[in-house]
Amino acid sequence: MNTDKNEYFDFIEENNPVDLKQIINKYLKYWPAFVLSILISLFSAFIYLRYANVVYKSEAKVKLLNDKENSNFTLDVSKLFNKSTINLENEIALLKSVHLSEQVVKNLKLNVEYYYNSRVTSKQIFNPPFIVSYRDGASNLRSTLNYTITVTASGYTVLDIATGESVEVKGYVSDKNISHLPINIKPAPGAVMKKNINKSFNVTLKTLHKTALELSDAFEVDAEGKDSDILSISLKGTNGPQSESVINNLIYVYEADGITDKKEVSRRTINFVDDRFVYLRRELDSIESSKKNYKKNNKLSFIQEDAGSSILQKAAKEQTSFDIESQLLLADLLRNSIESQKAFELLPADIGIQNLIINQLVADYNTAVLSYQKFQTSAGNNNPSVQLLVTTLTNLRNNIINSVKGYKQQLRTTLVQSESAQKEAEGSFASLPEKEKVLRSIERQQNLKESLYLLLLQKREEASINLAVTIPNTKIIDYAITDIHPISPQRNKIVLIAFFIGFCIPFSILFTLFKLDNKIYTAADVENTNTVLPILAELPSLKDDKDTIMQNLEAFRTLANNTNFITPYIEDQLGKVLFVTSSIKGEGKTFVSYNLAAAYAHLDKKVIIIGADFRNPQLHKHLNNTTKESKGFSNYLHDGTIQWEDLLCSNGDAEFPFDILLSGIIPPNPTLLLSNQRFEHFINQVKKVYDIIIFDTPPTLLVSDTLMISKYADTTLFVLRSGVTQKNLIAYSNKLHKDQKLVNMGYVINDIDFSSGYGYSYNYGYGYGYGKEIKKETKLQKLKKKIF
Repeated sequence: MNTDKNEYFDFIEENNPVDLKQIINKYLKYWPAFVLSILISLFSAFIYLRYANVVYKSEAKVKLLNDKENSNFTLDVSKLFNKSTINLENEIALLKSVHLSEQVVKNLKLNVEYYYNSRVTSKQIFNPPFIVSYRDGASNLRSTLNYTITVTASGYTVLDIATGESVEVKGYVSDKNISHLPINIKPAPGAVMKKNINKSFNVTLKTLHKTALELSDAFEVDAEGKDSDILSISLKGTNGPQSESVINNLIYVYEADGITDKKEVSRRTINFVDDRFVYLRRELDSIESSKKNYKKNNKLSFIQEDAGSSILQKAAKEQTSFDIESQLLLADLLRNSIESQKAFELLPADIGIQNLIINQLVADYNTAVLSYQKFQTSAGNNNPSVQLLVTTLTNLRNNIINSVKGYKQQLRTTLVQSESAQKEAEGSFASLPEKEKVLRSIERQQNLKESLYLLLLQKREEASINLAVTIPNTKIIDYAITDIHPISPQRNKIVLIAFFIGFCIPFSILFTLFKLDNKIYTAADVENTNTVLPILAELPSLKDDKDTIMQNLEAFRTLANNTNFITPYIEDQLGKVLFVTSSIKGEGKTFVSYNLAAAYAHLDKKVIIIGADFRNPQLHKHLNNTTKESKGFSNYLHDGTIQWEDLLCSNGDAEFPFDILLSGIIPPNPTLLLSNQRFEHFINQVKKVYDIIIFDTPPTLLVSDTLMISKYADTTLFVLRSGVTQKNLIAYSNKLHKDQKLVNMGYVINDIDFSSGYGYSYNYGYGYGYGKEIKKETKLQKLKKKIF
């Protein structure tokens, strides 16, 4: 039966789970802290937005041109058919280089920064009424200079922030001879100094290198796309026109740097070609002189014509020799013919001998032979005319032989000379290939030098043209444009963040405090640790007003009914013994005992409440004219002559009375006193007289008194106090139940402040309160008061 009742209460608790509203109400108790934190956070955000520097983003876009897209003049048309690639990473690194940033800093004098000192803050300005610059020779300073310059009616007051020294400058154009000031000051163009009198400005002069490093880091250069040749150059700053000027100047410096590099290449090319021209001219002159001398020494003009002439000369010499040899043969033929004659006979005439004398002699001889033959036939051999002709023929014959002999001698001499000339012609012809080889080698060197000379001349012309028409490999798509919407601070975002921070700060603090808090506050805290023992009642914190009595009764009637439900039913019609205990003192067990007795009295039960806490009695506080020293239960257990009936007190309510047996005088050994036989005798007696017997027992964690007498209880009410009882004590009480040291246990959660968000969504609605009798203030609550 007891098990069924526990299951019933488990069912009740399972059907009343802690919902989200309960958690929200837990925090809503501190809504003023949330509101205050949010207001402070929003006010801080407003102050920040009021004085924060508004940062804008300026952006320019440039396209990088390759060799096919730029207009540089070149005679090499092969580049038109080659794909040109641009290394964007190299160009990005160049745009972000400190070298280019230094040029921008120099051009725009960015190493001098001006700040206007207002009453609240100091803001950088870009149109100051005066311009500060380094004095001649001071631009190489290695440290940052900081000055506060105040415009006065007569000039400036310059304060060196580092040294604290102040200098009065007469006039608005500073004298270069101002002592120990490495700066010059002059009014800005168009500035009216009278409007700025008594205004103070901070001026910071940085080194070029430091400013260039900062500017280089500030530039953002990115490619527009993966395969795009367009670069986006952006800069964030508080002054849009200033940022635009810086970006545009960077593009200008970048283009000028590219043009300078190209012009330098062209100049070096021209200088190199000019130097080579001197060498090539000297080489060509040397080669031409060598060629001239070689031709002169070898009697050459043009190798082809010289070869033809040698062939003709060789052929002529051969023909001459042939002709001479032919004449020799003809001469021998004529001589043999005349010498072989036995009589006078005709000789062959005009056989080809090229000697007029011999040919004339032959002709005369033949004429004489014809005359001889004619006269011999008619006159005979002894005729004087015939004899004369014989003599003539003989003389002619001898003359022919001698002439032929002399002609042959002449031919032999001529033949020797012809053969010598022929050999000379043949030698000259044979040496032509070697001469041609040498000449061709000389001409090859000459052609090589001439080709190189022409090539360098072409390159020089290309370099000269490129030097004259050099343009950058960039095309500006958009000059720097500043976005009208600032990127910082983002007002809406900051307001939302401020609201969120204002909400999160108290929430985080409360969340941390709640997590660090190990106290129980609601039934859910108990159920998370223990799901076996039932929760009989959640008693609210009651306020001290005129409805206290009725509200108190209503709350404890619920406890009385639930207690009846779990108390075992026995047909002996004897009274039920209820033990009210807790783990530690201060959890309100005496308060619960007294009010539970009152609730049973209103249910027409005969009730007695007995103070069994001999160590720290509190029951006397609910009665008038009683103290700790008033006699009670301890006196009865100690003195056998005393009857407990004589020690009873009444609650003073005539309509719903119940009896009270105070704890009595505090004994020296309460444990020994509770263990004597009179206690059991007392239990048996009061059960016959009363319907409900309530024992206000000692705390179980501190002493063992309650555990010694727990066997006499029909039901044990274990009191837990919201905000006081620690969660680990729930496990301790659960162990007491498992070890059967406490009989038929049920929890009573006391002093729940439903208005603070703890507990379930319902409350009693009657304004329950315990009055001012028992007050609590935990360390957590003290900490919350200090914070909120």
